[in-house]
Amino acid sequence: MTRMIQRMQFALREMERYRVPLLVWLTLSVVAGIAGPFGTSGAVAAPVLFAYWTGVVGVSILLSLIAFRYAEGFGRTGAVLIWVLFVLGLSGVLHAINSAAFPSWGGVVDWATLTGNVAVVTAAVKLVIWGIGTPAATGLAEPARPDPFMARVPIGVRGPLVRIEAQDHYLNVVTTRGEALILMRLSDAIAELSGRGLQVHRSHWVALDAVKAHRRDKGRDLLVMSDTREVPVSRSFRAAAQDAALF
Repeated sequence: MTRMIQRMQFALREMERYRVPLLVWLTLSVVAGIAGPFGTSGAVAAPVLFAYWTGVVGVSILLSLIAFRYAEGFGRTGAVLIWVLFVLGLSGVLHAINSAAFPSWGGVVDWATLTGNVAVVTAAVKLVIWGIGTPAATGLAEPARPDPFMARVPIGVRGPLVRIEAQDHYLNVVTTRGEALILMRLSDAIAELSGRGLQVHRSHWVALDAVKAHRRDKGRDLLVMSDTREVPVSRSFRAAAQDAALF
């Protein structure tokens, strides 16, 4: 049951990651399939036309995502080269698709015309992005990227950490938005979360700002957390907890 939950959480994270490209792909495919731009309307049967535009839009989006990813790591000259290769590669793929879909398509002239159209559209899109400017220039805050540890947590639970509890091979991660199990060792989690909290027990880690109180019960030290749960402090970690001013 636990493994099934983990797989569902992973699937949801992947769906969220690719949601926007998928929505753009589906929307543009349907619109182009209905409108039939660039003289494709009536050239082939409606099912073939929809399949054609689904493939064309999908290839265009896929190659553009690859180009954007690699262009970010190069200087201006390298980025220009990557986009030139993008235009040539995309036009080559589209030329092959057109040759298979439309009997009248073919020849150097058609390929050169297609390459020019792809270059113009690509340049126009880049100019629009350049005109909008960076998020700082437009006053829009760039969305925060999750840290490596939080990226493992389901999206609906991501938030300020409260505590982590080791449970066999899993960790029960508690945030201000809920809790979830992830497959990870506590030692690895502590290494990634260095400076953000403290291990207070062989099975417990706490976020420093989530500790609300300390109390002793029958000689045991307990930390009262912001989620009202009490976390035990073992003797081997008591000095570190005191040094962190947790009690």
